[in-house]
Amino acid sequence: MDSSSQTKPKKSLLVVGGPTNSASANPKPYGVSGSTSAGFSKPGLKRDSKNHDNGDDNSLSSKKARTMVDSQDGKTIVPLDVRPLAIVEPQTPKLSRQFWKAGDDIEDEPVPHYCSNDAAVRVHPQFLHANATSHKWALGALAELLDNSLDEVCNGATYVHVDSTTNDKDGKSSILIVEDNGGGMNPNRFRECLSLGYSRKRNMANTVGQYGNGFKTSTMRLGADAIVFSRCRGTNGNNATQSVGMLSYTYLYETRKCEAVVPTVDFEFVGNEWKPITYNSTDEWLDNIDTIEKWSPYLSQQDLFNQFDSLKEQGTRIVIYNLWEDDERKLELDFDTDPHDIQLRGANRDEKNIDMAKTYPNSRHFLTYRHSLRSYASILYLRLPPNFKIILRGKDVEHHSLLDDMMMTDDITYRPVRSPECSQEDDLVATLKIGFVKDAAHRHNDIQGFNVYHKNRLIKPFWRVWNAAGSDGRGVIGILEANFIQPAHNKQGFERTAVLAKLENRLITYQKNYWFSRCHEIGYAIRRKQNKHASVATETTPQREQKSGVTPNKNHDKGSFSNPAPARSRLNVDTSGGNRNSHEGVTQSSVAGRNPDIWLNNVNPGNGNGISSKETRSVDHAAELQKVKDESAKRMAELQRQNALLESQISLSNTNQLKEAKAKNHHDLEKSQKVKDEAAKQAAELQMQKQLLVSMLKDSNVKIHDLEISLKVNDESVKLVAELQKQNEQLETQVKTLFFFLNQFRPLYKLLPCWQ
Repeated sequence: MDSSSQTKPKKSLLVVGGPTNSASANPKPYGVSGSTSAGFSKPGLKRDSKNHDNGDDNSLSSKKARTMVDSQDGKTIVPLDVRPLAIVEPQTPKLSRQFWKAGDDIEDEPVPHYCSNDAAVRVHPQFLHANATSHKWALGALAELLDNSLDEVCNGATYVHVDSTTNDKDGKSSILIVEDNGGGMNPNRFRECLSLGYSRKRNMANTVGQYGNGFKTSTMRLGADAIVFSRCRGTNGNNATQSVGMLSYTYLYETRKCEAVVPTVDFEFVGNEWKPITYNSTDEWLDNIDTIEKWSPYLSQQDLFNQFDSLKEQGTRIVIYNLWEDDERKLELDFDTDPHDIQLRGANRDEKNIDMAKTYPNSRHFLTYRHSLRSYASILYLRLPPNFKIILRGKDVEHHSLLDDMMMTDDITYRPVRSPECSQEDDLVATLKIGFVKDAAHRHNDIQGFNVYHKNRLIKPFWRVWNAAGSDGRGVIGILEANFIQPAHNKQGFERTAVLAKLENRLITYQKNYWFSRCHEIGYAIRRKQNKHASVATETTPQREQKSGVTPNKNHDKGSFSNPAPARSRLNVDTSGGNRNSHEGVTQSSVAGRNPDIWLNNVNPGNGNGISSKETRSVDHAAELQKVKDESAKRMAELQRQNALLESQISLSNTNQLKEAKAKNHHDLEKSQKVKDEAAKQAAELQMQKQLLVSMLKDSNVKIHDLEISLKVNDESVKLVAELQKQNEQLETQVKTLFFFLNQFRPLYKLLPCWQ
């Protein structure tokens, strides 16, 4: 046997059943073959007699066993019967179909290794999933794709069509398709689109996209895999091109790739036919197209290329498949409830709100936009280009302005102070439209919030800034386009900056002012105006400590503060804006004018008693001062007691007023209900009378008709009787004439023989 056959082979990582050697060298990384000694030229091999006997192509050739004789001692050496090795296909790990679990690795599955030992930094495939988690809401991810299509209006786009179909390979799973007829992408822009973080729109006007991340996050949020088809017209003397690329998390996960790989192929229209564009080699081009076909939802390359037919001269078609499922193993996207809509299952769907939307049409978008793409897309843009339309499953989405749902609107101009985070190009003037929703009179319908747009795109729908107790604030909605604050990457909120905080505080003020001034116009009780009265207060009597001289106490009145430094006479203005009354300030002012400690503080503190040793006052004068001090303390306590009593009386009166207002309101409601019932009863009676009158009118018409017929018959009868009478008279005349002639000829008859 050759010397190489006697050398013990190095152990490969995926060798099953091969000889072992504890003293072997370190194994090479995954995908690199081990030593070629003893026939171990491929990784992942195992012994398999079946492959050897059948002459399997994957099995390694082996020489026949032969006997060798040692020349020194003449011993016979019989080699071991070593069977050939076959390639072991590793068990393919399966990707979870639930989005929030798809990023978790299973401990039993092999961890992907790096493809080489260089120091290059790579984008791991799990980054695609982690990046997509920025979209907590699936409809927000779909809106990103609509934004990309709307940005193509400048390149001739007139529509974007969102539709669904069935996977050709399994014949049952659903596929999501987003297609537009925009300018498409040439090969360079196509790769920029599939790259992470690259965007040409950051500094472009009238475009929604900014960060170059929307396509990747949105497609990966909706499904595990996506294929993009794009066709671009030839410009500047260049030929038309078309490209197809696959962003597949399933492919990267189940093949255990160490970095995010996006296979793409390009074509160029030359000589009335599409020809492949090869960059490195034809084999690489063929490998990419084979990979796309294998992991795509299409049965063949021809079915794959047929997707370009729908694009005609230009456009982009995004196919998202292996859509995510929820915890109940149902698709997160609901294609079955409405054939012309795409809805969400789970927590975003509220059947009570769906029923309320049928009763209150002006509140329909507030109640349904969380689960219905048709409802959300209709308010997604403040203005829609006149030649552009959004088509959802074969039916146009009707653009809706939330201003049509409002009444009693006011216009407010908001001018924020320019801060370093604002760009010089930002428009720092915004017009806020605030008002009541038309269904605000129905008090059980708690609809409120501001719809804040950024560059025509809805970022925060029905943003609730004032969370008041009770019914305060209900029914107040607003519309604002704020281009001076930056949206977050998922376009479902704004970056938390000082500008946003100021805007939020100002919106709270606007809503409160509008509500308190106009809530009674829609049936709510008049709220007591919360005026900010400026009350005057002073520091309370200071307590003298033995070591520090004079130390003033803290004022426990709400909204007022005291400083620790001693003062001769100090006024403190209350700016708390609480429910203080004007008499409170007057009471405290009178106390401040009569407090002996105000002039007592002029005494130069010397010893622990607060009186200088050089002072020559008598004991009587000190006692008098103490007496005045005690009297003032009693007066202070009495005034505080009276103040507390007054406050309790005011509170009681307010409570009584509220009760009276509530009782009056209840009485008015009962009265209005009675009036309503009486009106309904009268309406029912009038309806019955109306029906009775209609019935009587019908009977009268029938009788009139019968009388007319009878009268007509009577007229004819009269005519006939007159005619008969006339004929009778004529017959009587003829009979008389005949009798006359008979009487005249009677003698002659007697003479005739026949008469005899």
